[in-house]
Amino acid sequence: MLNADLRKNNSLFKLNINIHHILPFIFAFILFVFFSYYDQSINKFDENGAVAEYLIILTFIGSVISAYIFNCKGKLNANTVVTLLIICGFALRLGYAIQYNYQYNQHDVESLNSSGHLSYIYGIATGEGLPETNDWQFCHPPLHHILAGLSVKLSHSLGFSNIHAFENIQYITVFYSTMSLFAGASILRLCNIKGRLLCISVGILAFHPSLYILAGSINNDILMIMLSMYSILFLLKWCKKHTVINALLCGLFCGLAMMTKVSAALLAVVAAITVIFIFIVEKNKNIGAFLLQVGCFLVVFLPLGLWHPIRNYLLFEQPLGYVAPIPVSNPLYTGDYSVFERFFTLSSDIETGIYVDVWNEYNVWRYLLRNSLFGEYNFGNNGIAFWAVVANVVLIIVSTIAMLFLVFKKDLYFENNTRLPLFALYFLQLGFFVYFNIQYPFGCTMDFRYIVPLLFCGVAFIGLFLSVVQRNGIVYKIFYPTTLISAVVLSLCSTVILLGL
Repeated sequence: MLNADLRKNNSLFKLNINIHHILPFIFAFILFVFFSYYDQSINKFDENGAVAEYLIILTFIGSVISAYIFNCKGKLNANTVVTLLIICGFALRLGYAIQYNYQYNQHDVESLNSSGHLSYIYGIATGEGLPETNDWQFCHPPLHHILAGLSVKLSHSLGFSNIHAFENIQYITVFYSTMSLFAGASILRLCNIKGRLLCISVGILAFHPSLYILAGSINNDILMIMLSMYSILFLLKWCKKHTVINALLCGLFCGLAMMTKVSAALLAVVAAITVIFIFIVEKNKNIGAFLLQVGCFLVVFLPLGLWHPIRNYLLFEQPLGYVAPIPVSNPLYTGDYSVFERFFTLSSDIETGIYVDVWNEYNVWRYLLRNSLFGEYNFGNNGIAFWAVVANVVLIIVSTIAMLFLVFKKDLYFENNTRLPLFALYFLQLGFFVYFNIQYPFGCTMDFRYIVPLLFCGVAFIGLFLSVVQRNGIVYKIFYPTTLISAVVLSLCSTVILLGL
């Protein structure tokens, strides 16, 4: 049982505080050991699968034993469980990256002879600098490619081949995905989600399969997601405490996110909405201090976020919202179907299975319900995958009900100013996704990887909703077990499917 933390707001067990704070460094050390010594080459697929299985099984067994020992000593609380869930989440991400090397389940990576992410990274690693064109993926800002290029350069200095060096990029993306989990847990705590509800919420983030897949992807998506969540985290901290350091850190992470993908400019809009609202509601009389904090945000965000878009505009006349074009003759094109067919019905004249068919499907929501779990890939085991999709649909329904409840419960909506950024992010990101699919109607545009922050918002909404309805026995008795069972089913099924256990 979760003892003290479930009954009252106890301070964290001292040992657990130390572990929680040094955990990222422990993870970084483990990843560096794998980076330096382990080669997950394509010709070792079976061996890699076995290593991934042992890693995950041993981690899970160790976590269960640790939880049992803490419980026997009366020191098992929600924070301890959260730490163990994060450890399991890290093992799952690392196991997935070991099982599926850089040539599997990627987006726009392509070869060294293309204009994909791999060629971009390799050009940085070999000292060629930024691409001299904005062709295909070369249009992106370079932060991820610089960091990945440095890792390739380090691999070369250790005597590794190109293939080994490219595989090592995955250890960096695993770290990004794991740090996103830390950011998510911190956001949930700032929203005052505690006890069992905190454990369930973090558990969904730790076991959600979209974050495993992105952990093994060597493109720039997961770094942008990590930086986005840290920018939201420090925006929430600023909402609670208007300090220069929180404004600077929010601006830093917003700028770095935009230096990874230009679409992260949406974060600045979220920050602007939040700041304007708080300024109006609080009737802040200290305008000087308020403007100083806004200035601190801008002085960090603007140069980091805009230098590359300005460069590409000057060199290639590339507009700010530029997306690499795909010809309408491409099989991915879905513009032949009406907006109504693509958005306002779940039916489809194309037969679909548990896994998506990016080349033939056109219905956005039908596609998204499955793609949000398994991306564009087929992992087999359709029976278990079906139950993962069912659990996912239930959680989406619960999060939508939770969101609507919180929207109309205005006294809760702006409590401590911490909920407004989550709602602003949720609606802006969803609106941008719909607009993007209308303006750029292709199968790849429907991908959940463009709106992963919605997962963090949805989990927070569930936690907030259940925290409030604990006072209403009937509602809580319906939604709490539904959420718990769905989260457990999704976690078990996705683990079995993605890692082939």
